[in-house]
Amino acid sequence: MRAFKGLFIKEIKLSRNWFLIGLALFILAIFAGLALKRYFNEPEILPIVSIMILVAHGLYLPAFLITSLNTEGQSQLWLHNPNSGVKLFLAKLAAGSVYFLISLLLAMFFVHWQVNLSDHGGGVTEFIEEPFPNMMLMGVAIVLSSIYLGVWVLFYWSFYHSLKRVPIARNFRWPILIGFWILLEVVSNYIQNLPFYKNLKQSGVISLDFMKSIKIEVGDSLDTGKVVEAAEISLTNGIIYAAVVILVFFIAVWLLERKVEV
Repeated sequence: MRAFKGLFIKEIKLSRNWFLIGLALFILAIFAGLALKRYFNEPEILPIVSIMILVAHGLYLPAFLITSLNTEGQSQLWLHNPNSGVKLFLAKLAAGSVYFLISLLLAMFFVHWQVNLSDHGGGVTEFIEEPFPNMMLMGVAIVLSSIYLGVWVLFYWSFYHSLKRVPIARNFRWPILIGFWILLEVVSNYIQNLPFYKNLKQSGVISLDFMKSIKIEVGDSLDTGKVVEAAEISLTNGIIYAAVVILVFFIAVWLLERKVEV
């Protein structure tokens, strides 16, 4: 535990600039939304921008891990590191998650403020009757999506660098990586379209009847988002994705410890 704590603190310190850059981009996007709001004289633009910022947080953890892992590859900080691959990867995931959650909570607060503010003016309507149900569901979905993509980043980074040890593949790592990704996508789509898998997804479904849709009115136009209307959650599907994440994580660890030279 002491070794992991040390790795975690190291990752927090090394990634501080990343968090500050992300915060600066967050603020820049808000000012851009304000500028567009004033230019077009449409008060609904800023709530829309705030929702876009929130959704974009799904890529926060993957982007953090790509940057952090590339730093490791260039600096050789992991060379001869006595800690296990599990601790090395978990430390990065934990540090990234801390910054990710802070930024996500700020984005959720901003969305909540802007939607409610606009709601009083008649712009974005029927997003939530109570303060938190929709926001909490969106937040949980973004967190889970970001973690899922982040673990795949760990795998592909490990796979890419493991090809260094294969002389014939060393100069073709990107084509091999892209080809492998396409192959996994084809296999995944095939499995998901199987009747057995479709029936499996329908088991353990929870319907969220309290959710409301998003109605965005800009000028004379009206756009209703069905993102969260009549939402359903499949517990079986969640278990399958959790198992995939765990399996992919440990494959990435195995590649790091056995095949990757960083």
